[in-house]
Amino acid sequence: MASGKWLVVLCIGVLIIACSKSEAPKEGGGGAGGKREQQAVKIEAIVAKTEDIKSSVRGLGILLPDKEVEIQAEMAGRVLSIYFNDGQNVKAGQILVKIDDANLRAAVIKANSKLAFSRNTAHRKKQQFDAKAISAQEWELVEADLQTAQADSIDAAANLSKATIRAPFDGKLGIGKINLGKRLSVGEPIVKIVQKYPLKVDFSVADKYAPILKVGMEVEISRTGKNYKAKVDALESSLDASTRTLLARAIIIDNPEDLVPGAPLEFSLNLPSRESLTVPPEAIGSDALGSTVYLYKGGKAKLARIEIGTRFVDKVEVLSGVSAGDTVLCAGASPVRDGGAVEISRMRSIR
Repeated sequence: MASGKWLVVLCIGVLIIACSKSEAPKEGGGGAGGKREQQAVKIEAIVAKTEDIKSSVRGLGILLPDKEVEIQAEMAGRVLSIYFNDGQNVKAGQILVKIDDANLRAAVIKANSKLAFSRNTAHRKKQQFDAKAISAQEWELVEADLQTAQADSIDAAANLSKATIRAPFDGKLGIGKINLGKRLSVGEPIVKIVQKYPLKVDFSVADKYAPILKVGMEVEISRTGKNYKAKVDALESSLDASTRTLLARAIIIDNPEDLVPGAPLEFSLNLPSRESLTVPPEAIGSDALGSTVYLYKGGKAKLARIEIGTRFVDKVEVLSGVSAGDTVLCAGASPVRDGGAVEISRMRSIR
């Protein structure tokens, strides 16, 4: 019995020691965990400095001819004659199409006859008015009839001229859309005419580049591996309200024959060099409100909101939010938080 009691006491003692050992790490673990939370995050940093930035704007543009218009019928009527072939080169004023104008020629003869009669009448009435044989009111009516006859004659001649369709400028015709005998309606397309040279390129740039873009700046144009030189010739007077971009037009230097109007082109516009701050890409973070960086302030990380400019392979331009001399943390995937303790492991040098 005595040995049994001592065995029970021994077992209870072993259990008490085991429990005390298992609880000790929990208390110590809490202290160790708290100590780790207080440890500073080691991280690399860089001192922000200004540097000379050279950048370019790239995008897509559309190739345009110097002049292009679709010739349309200005009056209704039957096509009487066609004086052009598809793809033909024509001169300004050259006759392209003749519309049946028999009724218009008759209207011109009628208007001119009335005008001649009104002139003769006005001549006689003027003599009578000078002799005070008719009243001023009667003479004014005669003058009004003469002016009406003159207007009718001009109108008839204008309508007759619409029956003869001419090339508006030197150029190359496209494929005709009419045939002999077809009755045209007002505004119906007949043929497109294009004056190719000098070739133009229309392209758009973001609003932040609008103040930089100037007439006379050089633009490099590329198409299917070939490069061409161009110069900015004109700028739109305001930004596009929907896209917030500025439309620009460049003229291609020389007259390359292998370019076809309407083709898409790539453009590259070299911007003037400028002094600006840059930071490594891994220093840039973002949240719902925009781009951010962490600055080193007295052993703590301070969140700063920034506006970024041009992105390069090894750096990002910072337009605002960072000043020259600020120490910027290259946080990357490091567990840095605003106000958290940090320790700079290495200062990077600016390349």
